[in-house]
Amino acid sequence: MSPLESFIAYANAFEETFIDDDWSRLERYFAEDAIYEVVGGAMACRIQGRPAIFAGLKKSLDGFDRRVDGRVVQVTSEPKVAEDSVSLQWSVTYSKEGAPDYVLEGSSRARYVDGLIVELVDSYGPEADETARGWMSKYAPELDPSYV
Repeated sequence: MSPLESFIAYANAFEETFIDDDWSRLERYFAEDAIYEVVGGAMACRIQGRPAIFAGLKKSLDGFDRRVDGRVVQVTSEPKVAEDSVSLQWSVTYSKEGAPDYVLEGSSRARYVDGLIVELVDSYGPEADETARGWMSKYAPELDPSYV
């Protein structure tokens, strides 16, 4: 499977996991010692190891995504594929009753070895952090999107 095919399969499995919280389905996509890194802003972190990555992702979903009324993910660029990696830009639009939609824009890069993700990096620009803080402080101060 190409890196792009693997990433699409992982992304689809992630969305299923968002719905039913079955993290075991994602194990086949990550190396045991994989690294997940968030670059930029208050959520910046580096997590190593599949169990720790899943715990961090779950914490963020439980603290934010699962507590808003709606969440729509869109790929906003043509994926760039290399021999061992794929990268793309995306946006997530969050809706919450009584608040304007909040749009988070970022990019992801997954690097593969032997068909498994060994490094997944999500990056956000400086404006994303400022926008998030403003929206959350006004409409959702009780939410926590952090991974650690």
